[in-house]
Amino acid sequence: MSKPLLYLLAGNGGSAEWWDDAVPHFTRYQVVPLELPGFGINPQPPCADLAAYAEALIAATVRGSAIVAVGVNALLVLHALQRAPGHFCRSVLLAPVGAFLWQRRLPALMSPMPIRKTIHWLLANKPALFAHKFSRQAWPAAHYARMGAGYARCRAFVPYWDMLRADTALPLLEWVEDPVELVWGDQDKVLGIEQAAAWSAILARADLSISLKPGWGHYPWIDAPAEFVHWLESGERGFVAHTKGGRLRLAACAGQPVPAALSLMQGDDAGLNGFLANAPDATWAVRSSSFGEDQADAANAGLSTTYLREPAHNVPARIAELHGAGVEEVVVQRFITPVLSGIAFVRHLAVELEWVEGHLESLADGQASPERAVISRLGASWSSGEFRAAHGLTQQTLWNFLQGVLRVFHYVPGDVEWAWDGSQLWLLHYRPISDYGWRRHLTAANIAEILPPQPSRLVEYAQRRAAASIPAIMSRWDARILQDNEPFTALFGDASYINNDLFLARLADWGIASSNYAGEVGGATPELPLRPLRLLRSLPLFLRMQRIARGHLLTLDAQLQRFDRELAALKEQGADGRQLADWFSRFYVFVVQGNLCIATALASSGGDLLGRPPTAYENVEHCPHRLPWETDPATPRPALSDLPLQAFASWPSAIRLASRVGLPGLRGYFLQVREWYRDNLMRIFFRLHHAMPTADREHWFAPHPHIRSRDGSFWQDGREGSEKASGFMIYPGQVRGVLGEDILLEDTLDPGRHAVYQSARAVIARMGGRLSHGSTLLRELRKPSAVMPDVDLAWLGREVLYADGELKLIE
Repeated sequence: MSKPLLYLLAGNGGSAEWWDDAVPHFTRYQVVPLELPGFGINPQPPCADLAAYAEALIAATVRGSAIVAVGVNALLVLHALQRAPGHFCRSVLLAPVGAFLWQRRLPALMSPMPIRKTIHWLLANKPALFAHKFSRQAWPAAHYARMGAGYARCRAFVPYWDMLRADTALPLLEWVEDPVELVWGDQDKVLGIEQAAAWSAILARADLSISLKPGWGHYPWIDAPAEFVHWLESGERGFVAHTKGGRLRLAACAGQPVPAALSLMQGDDAGLNGFLANAPDATWAVRSSSFGEDQADAANAGLSTTYLREPAHNVPARIAELHGAGVEEVVVQRFITPVLSGIAFVRHLAVELEWVEGHLESLADGQASPERAVISRLGASWSSGEFRAAHGLTQQTLWNFLQGVLRVFHYVPGDVEWAWDGSQLWLLHYRPISDYGWRRHLTAANIAEILPPQPSRLVEYAQRRAAASIPAIMSRWDARILQDNEPFTALFGDASYINNDLFLARLADWGIASSNYAGEVGGATPELPLRPLRLLRSLPLFLRMQRIARGHLLTLDAQLQRFDRELAALKEQGADGRQLADWFSRFYVFVVQGNLCIATALASSGGDLLGRPPTAYENVEHCPHRLPWETDPATPRPALSDLPLQAFASWPSAIRLASRVGLPGLRGYFLQVREWYRDNLMRIFFRLHHAMPTADREHWFAPHPHIRSRDGSFWQDGREGSEKASGFMIYPGQVRGVLGEDILLEDTLDPGRHAVYQSARAVIARMGGRLSHGSTLLRELRKPSAVMPDVDLAWLGREVLYADGELKLIE
């Protein structure tokens, strides 16, 4: 009987020879050291990005095999699993790279090319200089020579640092569901063991176990190859990460103040007596830590009884009761007697608090009414109430503590149970938030223009999966977006709306008034005042933002072509609906990130003094891919026809130079790019519609069951905003006619209704922004038009006069 296949993949600089010490010790597995393109003796050139490397890894390995991977290449395994769930039956990842990239010193140090090349030369030619990073042990000279040879042959080392950015490392990884085993050594001098808690939040839905190995460094298979192989072949998986006990253990490893705790699986009471004996005078809390509790998509809190203030001699019986009730894991934790305790719903922008005097049990049992407050970085409109200092605990101290917990879990919003004993704050529990109505500002503006109120299941599936990954693109110019960790869209009534907080948080930090944002995208926003000093300090950031956004436009064509090829390959392979939906999720991230960069370029374009070239709307005849609600691929389409992607606009050399050096006056050219981009997206959507197998259309093309019922802007907790949406003229003109017939009255502008707009005398929308696709279309058509939020619906069917953004009833 053949042995199962296990691939061995070292990190950046790694070669197959790095595994030579470990390979002879394997008895259970047939092992194959891997060298990806640009590594070792692999003749292929380095790949262009992490996505290409993930595809190369999938192509180089047999589905259903196992893999051990290290560092940055451990990240590639996760990207491969995101693209091809189940490709690896076992994934053992040693100290994966990807968490906190924007805060780590090494990526910043390696950013300048001269430094990067110098470090590469030193690693290749003087590897012993890095001995303290490689291992606490003194290796033989041959070991350092072997490491140096690997770096010397690694052509991917230098470009890898450009690929591995905070905005490219983690997209969609929260949707990986495969079994993943993470391993850290407490002597790792490259990536500290405290990163384990962050990865438990990043891999929120994976079947995740974590092993924290005392004495291991970054290269345990070189330091102690026999021990490493024995551990690997034993199948030991470490502790389950996504449980109450698992998260508390991870938080403690990351330095959070967690009361002493011990997690016990069924049938395992080893160490209990010694643990209890360490604090003979203490009382204990015995809590369930079931595998079904506190998950990313379902809290399921309170499924089992929690026992408090238990003396040591009662603890074994309480553990047995919980195990007897089917609880897989039980946490025994030293009981803290608090003078204040509470629950905090924590995100980087705001903390929503409930607290009581004494222990939290009085709140859970309904015996006490909590005090409440919302504390927000964004200002008065987002805040309510206050936390008044009590028993020596101040609001600032509590805020700092809660934000520290949030950071440990990679800024993923969480529900935190805390206690104050009069001198110290304690973390009692952290769980990811599965459902909570934040005081977060949402809007239907913009999204209502491109998607129907009840989009297809396909769109809603992709939109929800992509929401948390989309904003990372903005970290290229402002890394604070990653700490905010706000999704692009958020749910209200189980329907998706644009999350204004994502954008308003940046405006607040930049000192820009929120009215600017409302005018661009439509709708209304809470007040954020102009702050001239912040604005002045942000000028270097704006220059970087303009440079990066304009540069990103030049990458769109190649990326579109690649996604188009991927879709064609999936169709050729006979992909089912789920595979196409997962591909669409990746594509959706790319689509919206591209639109964000285009919008940024437009916002900094400084008018159209350098010209207004025609857009794709110059010719909208005979375009089967352009139709109402065209942004939903499930929208019925004409028969499949050949619609090749249109080439990127060919600009005069003077315009290319102006864009490169950041000159103003390019709005017309950036609008041309935006509508070229949208037109090509619709061509791919057209092909996606026809690629969906007939048997799967009933599910994926069916309407999502929940309707986007709110218009305008509102708070996620359900309260209406008091702000008024402003109107503006899109295109001048004077027209007389019947409102709703000659002069159209639209809730929002849908560019797919271009034929209807062409035949109308004028068009009025009740919601929209200056930079919307619909506004651009109406300017291209030179159609008298405006956004007017307050049109009296009683005027429908009556004769009116529209004149340059004003509407009058003709009596």
